[in-house]
Amino acid sequence: MYMKQDSMVRTQVYLSKEQEQALKSLALTSGTRQSELIREAVDLLLSEKNALQGQWKQALHDMKGMWSDDEDAEQRMQTIRQEFDR
Repeated sequence: MYMKQDSMVRTQVYLSKEQEQALKSLALTSGTRQSELIREAVDLLLSEKNALQGQWKQALHDMKGMWSDDEDAEQRMQTIRQEFDR
């Protein structure tokens, strides 16, 4: 992924010795700069987190109204609430 230099922000990250060595090795074998590998890793993490958040929201949305046809739902919920009130 190519980014214009003026659109980037400089930051400092501390890595363990093992992380540093693995990153250097990957950069050498892949021919990709370490900074680009770090940006790829951040992009991957952010996309995974966003996907998980979207799945969670979708799951809640899918549950909406799941007991709407259940005539015993109100009694069942009262029983559950009484259990928590102990």
